[in-house]
Amino acid sequence: MDFYVEKIFKGPGFAETLYLGTANRQRIIRKTSNHNAQQFSRIALIREIRLLQSLPDILRPFFTELIRTNLENQDECSPDLPEIIYYDMPYYSPEDGWDTLSRLLLDNSLNREKAMHILGEIIDAAFLYFEAVTREPDKDYVENTMLQSIRESIDWARSDAEFSQLCAIKNLSISGRQVKNANELDEYFQNTKHMKTLLTPFRDRFIHGDFFPENIIYNKNTGKWLLLDPVSVRGVFRGDFILDVNKMDDWLSGELPALRLRQFSVDIHNNNVFLTVHNQAGKLGNLHKLGLSEWYREFLKDEKYTRIFNEESGWELRWKFVKAFYAFCMIPLADRQQAVARYFLAIASMNDFLESL
Repeated sequence: MDFYVEKIFKGPGFAETLYLGTANRQRIIRKTSNHNAQQFSRIALIREIRLLQSLPDILRPFFTELIRTNLENQDECSPDLPEIIYYDMPYYSPEDGWDTLSRLLLDNSLNREKAMHILGEIIDAAFLYFEAVTREPDKDYVENTMLQSIRESIDWARSDAEFSQLCAIKNLSISGRQVKNANELDEYFQNTKHMKTLLTPFRDRFIHGDFFPENIIYNKNTGKWLLLDPVSVRGVFRGDFILDVNKMDDWLSGELPALRLRQFSVDIHNNNVFLTVHNQAGKLGNLHKLGLSEWYREFLKDEKYTRIFNEESGWELRWKFVKAFYAFCMIPLADRQQAVARYFLAIASMNDFLESL
């Protein structure tokens, strides 16, 4: 089927590019892998396609429709994968009232009451899918979901001329606090029995993987919302529900959007590093005024959510490790300035985890 491209809709991104165009007389968005995408990014896109094709009926209304793909019966291990992998989804036009939830929050287009209502519906849906498709955790869950990815990121950093110098800083201090640097943390990223015990959730659950407002669209005319881009860039779409809950928290606090908008500063003086994330600067001031971070933390204390928290003992400790995991994962993928900030955030978060032990 011919695809007539109008423009690049978004990208090129870390691993994919989105095109706006027409196929079969329907305006669509085509999500394609970049020719230079790293292998784990191609795997993530394959998993996203398969996830959207196999959604249970109870979850299908929450996600965008998959119209077509050039994947046939191949899986991520198939030797005959297309050089460029793609799938098509409907184009949700701004003229029809659609916009990203992140833009509406940052542009002050939603008042506090409306923002809380929308987010409340979305969080209800998330806790529905946390319980909808559960299973026993795989014995290699921690290794395959997090530890391997962290080691890959640190290996990349050590092989890079600039980052290798950061990894080698001895007696590292971040914002006045003495911490272990990457070269002192290797033992904690091995798949030891101790780490498996600490980080394996009670249930392996369906999760979004990249759960934050930039991956949610909202229709101002109808009140309908949809989740975009399930499966994280590292291919995570099942596992610990804290992976989703934590990422939404980081966005609503302003920390994650500040990193993505480059609203931070990193000053390095010998072994002393000062990392400041400006999570109330610019449009993030609008987010701060809404007070959604504080609201979110209180909202999660509702009894309809606490059952899962209570079932998942040890989630507070895993929360700190998950934060380090996400920061480590982005180091090879972000631009250089953001990657440096992510590196020191990852080191600080990992030390938070170790201190909690």
